[in-house]
Amino acid sequence: MKAHKNLFVIFFWAISAVSAKASILDLKSFSTKNFLISTTSTGCMPKGMKIDPVGNFLYVAEMCGKIDPVSKKRVPTASIFDLEKRTLSKTLVTPLGVKNGILANTEVEFSLDELWGFITRSEGDSKSEIYKNFGLLTVVNTDTQKIAKYIPLNGSGSKIIASRPYVRDDIKHEQIIYVANYFSDNISIVDVTNLREDGHLDGTAHFKGLIPLHTSYRNPRSRGYLIAPRGIAFTPDGKYALVLATETGSLIIVDAVKHQQIAELAPISSQTAGRDLNLRHIVVANDGETAYISHMRGNAISRIHLSTLIQKINTLHQTGMTTTLPSSTWDELLIPFNTALGPVKILILEDYPNDHPNFPGQKWNYSHPNTIVLEPIRNRYLYVSSRTTTNSDDSKVDPKIMGKIDIIDTEKDRVVFSLVGGAQPTALEVSRDGKTLISAGLINDKLYFYDLKKIINLYEIGE
Repeated sequence: MKAHKNLFVIFFWAISAVSAKASILDLKSFSTKNFLISTTSTGCMPKGMKIDPVGNFLYVAEMCGKIDPVSKKRVPTASIFDLEKRTLSKTLVTPLGVKNGILANTEVEFSLDELWGFITRSEGDSKSEIYKNFGLLTVVNTDTQKIAKYIPLNGSGSKIIASRPYVRDDIKHEQIIYVANYFSDNISIVDVTNLREDGHLDGTAHFKGLIPLHTSYRNPRSRGYLIAPRGIAFTPDGKYALVLATETGSLIIVDAVKHQQIAELAPISSQTAGRDLNLRHIVVANDGETAYISHMRGNAISRIHLSTLIQKINTLHQTGMTTTLPSSTWDELLIPFNTALGPVKILILEDYPNDHPNFPGQKWNYSHPNTIVLEPIRNRYLYVSSRTTTNSDDSKVDPKIMGKIDIIDTEKDRVVFSLVGGAQPTALEVSRDGKTLISAGLINDKLYFYDLKKIINLYEIGE
């Protein structure tokens, strides 16, 4: 009887292994066209986007706007798309920024109470319509989809917006958002707790100040930037903000209650990672234990024990001193990826799909992974858009070069499938039900809708 039981176990294991391999092989016989549902045009240079809290509409920030049909002049815009129909529902015209450059809406976020949408304008000049010479925040009523306020940010290069979670024991239930100012190396603090649509567009009262950022490191290949803060993530308790310094590769830690920098984690050493890395974007898993980071310089992603980092921050905070955490700290934080070739500290994303028009089935060392999004329900799958250039300088763009989007199984630590993206795919989002992936081509002004349900079902069928 025992022998029969052992045979059954061996047989079941063999069938499971073959089925799991079969699902991967099945996927490899498919190409992007098998999963591309549709495309639609956007305004010029769709930079950032996010689905509204209800899940019905996609807000897209467009860096160089649209041509106004009446005046025939280019105006700064954000588009709102109906997700069910996958068509343009509304265009918002926002205040003019820099005329001889980007106009320039960059990113989208929503308030915790789901009443307000926020769109950043990167910067202004002396000819800007309002709040000259710096960025601003356009506030949109998510119910009426009308502009309710303009809030000055008093920084330059305003891009990533992050909503702080409600802080425990805060009886005021303050709603605070941070905006990273890429050019002026600071963070704008905005309080939207008592924001109201009262007929007055001046939102100056909601701007609460700036958090100046400082660093102990310098990138020798810098193009003139010092820190260039990019990604922001808050710890689940809302007490700390993690700010990613794109230029230095360091991680800056901010007390998100007192709004001041308290520590800096040194860049990941090339000895640890095996290559030079920076830090670009960060997402936190629902359980608050893990965070994922994209490395545009280095063509990789990593994941860290967020809970371990929080413990270290709490210990530092008790001393009341601003300090620097050594690079060796990363060895404690990084969670290895257990790949088929063994555990690795970073996952390199330089392989391109067989149907890629520029690098079919090839490795390419200028993939430049940028935006990362976690599948919202199970958090099992991580989606990574790689902008892809033909030059190490990611600011030099060839519009004929397409990017890609990698789908990564974070449980099995492998790339499930790679989709061909648009030219410089930057904005990335997943539908609330996890069934649709949406990517935007920054240079070819298109939205791409992919059938995630079909991909994941096919992948998991062998499991």
